[in-house]
Amino acid sequence: MSSALSRLPARRILSGTSPVFSLSNLRSTGGMIQGRFQSTHAGPGFRKWSELELSERQDFIKGFVKNYKKLFPQSKTNLSLKTLSMDMDKFEDSPSVFGIFYNDIHKESLKDAASNASVNTPSAGSDNRFVHPSFHKLLYRNPTKA
Repeated sequence: MSSALSRLPARRILSGTSPVFSLSNLRSTGGMIQGRFQSTHAGPGFRKWSELELSERQDFIKGFVKNYKKLFPQSKTNLSLKTLSMDMDKFEDSPSVFGIFYNDIHKESLKDAASNASVNTPSAGSDNRFVHPSFHKLLYRNPTKA
């Protein structure tokens, strides 16, 4: 059973059936894969994923993995997240899939801000796991100008 479990995350990622690693989040354009993390604007108050230092990216990833496991302890996605984040320090790397998550969390925080400002507009759908406020606390704010 343990060998079947170890193959499950990769198979789910590649097939696009994992709720977090959805291939529908990517689209092919001219032979290149473009992810949603390539956004040119991160919105007011927050830095873009591409503007974060490696250490900030790695801190976000560690916090994200820890928070996801806390909120969804029975999710099989936890194993995939842990595997993706392993050895970041050793290889001086930050897996780009977490950039997609970072920008999705940011997008949800903008939706929440907009829905709080308007009259009872519904927030993000219940199928999005990143609507929990604990994910929003992981975002990096722009430095304040003194």
